[in-house]
Amino acid sequence: MSSVPESKDELLTAINSIFPKLMVDYRSVPASIARQCEIEGNVKGTQISVCDTVAYLIGWGNLVLKWHSLKSQGLPVDFPGTGYKWNQLG
Repeated sequence: MSSVPESKDELLTAINSIFPKLMVDYRSVPASIARQCEIEGNVKGTQISVCDTVAYLIGWGNLVLKWHSLKSQGLPVDFPGTGYKWNQLG
């Protein structure tokens, strides 16, 4: 499997494999350091915190659920979102 799932089955397999590992990692971080910016950010030369990475993943998850909901209702989906460009999403 490539690093980017190419089918629904591959995506579900990746989620079911990676999510538990990610949760173990996040749960191992003491609250006292969760907001320290020590992780390399998406923008060169920046650093983010564990809290930032969780917020990022929640934001993407919510966006995907929004797209799915709109498409399921037969409504148009504005990628990535009204007023946003892909490079603004992180």
